[in-house]
Amino acid sequence: MITNEKTDDVFYVNISDSGERLDVFLAKTLQGISRAQIQKQIADGAVLLNGKTGSKKSIINTGDRIDVRFNPLYDNRVRHLQPQDIPLDILYEDEYFVAVNKPPAMVVHPGSGVHEGTLVNALLARISSLSDGSASDRPGIVHRLDKDTSGVLIVAKTNSAHTAMASVFANRTIEKIYNGFCFGMPAEQHGKIDLPLDRSHTDPIKRSVSKNGKAALTEYWILHNQFGISAVRFKLHTGRTHQIRVHCSVKGFPIIGDSLYGGGQERLMRVAPLERPFASRISKCFSRQALHARSLSFIHPFSGAPLHIEAPLPIDFKDALLHFRNPDVFDS
Repeated sequence: MITNEKTDDVFYVNISDSGERLDVFLAKTLQGISRAQIQKQIADGAVLLNGKTGSKKSIINTGDRIDVRFNPLYDNRVRHLQPQDIPLDILYEDEYFVAVNKPPAMVVHPGSGVHEGTLVNALLARISSLSDGSASDRPGIVHRLDKDTSGVLIVAKTNSAHTAMASVFANRTIEKIYNGFCFGMPAEQHGKIDLPLDRSHTDPIKRSVSKNGKAALTEYWILHNQFGISAVRFKLHTGRTHQIRVHCSVKGFPIIGDSLYGGGQERLMRVAPLERPFASRISKCFSRQALHARSLSFIHPFSGAPLHIEAPLPIDFKDALLHFRNPDVFDS
């Protein structure tokens, strides 16, 4: 049962973290604290999972509540998030949610040495009410996008809205559409990539295909291919970290600009010589991976109305499309 002792942090598990061990989740969430220290705190009863003392091997699931009771070990972490006057492109807003068009190069929430300039800092200056979030440094954050992925991101204003929207993601009753540019193309114009993903054993930042990983399903449509470059529409049926990037890389058509997964300069140099000038022009449009979260569609959990939120293409996508025979390819 939950005690009346002071709670330092409260976390709610998102779908992307479901299935992980309790100690692994806390090790990546509580910055600056080793996994060994976290395991000791769990053993000492300082961590509650859904109101009960957890064990380091406890498996967490979407919607689980994790309470971490105050401990001096946490004093060195940043406690007070600062609002910052950073421009936000608001795509939709009501009393429950706000949807923003996250620009590339913006981190969603503080962590890993980043304490300012994040989407959370911008939200605190613009939105008067935000949910508690899945952690104390993530108010309002229901789901995430990679730093260099642009596009639609939903933020919850209240705790009830956060819980409702987390359920929409967990139950996969939301359509998530992405646009991207890739080197090469698969054999089929339309297909599904069904490969489970897990943390890489060689690089903690990366994800890799693993038979013991979490289920991951990506659907794709090749909208246009020109001189070895493909414009692709993706539909995410699951929401694993780096999912589209890993799946494209494994299938041989990596996202342009994604040097972590084989879409960098080395891949450009492998393009056929006659096609390389065009591929180079497209590649130069991007200083990041060419991936944009284009739209989210779902039934509003409170009004019951269908909701479609779309983020316009960013400037680097528009610049790249100027080189294509069909500049409206992503809108077809």
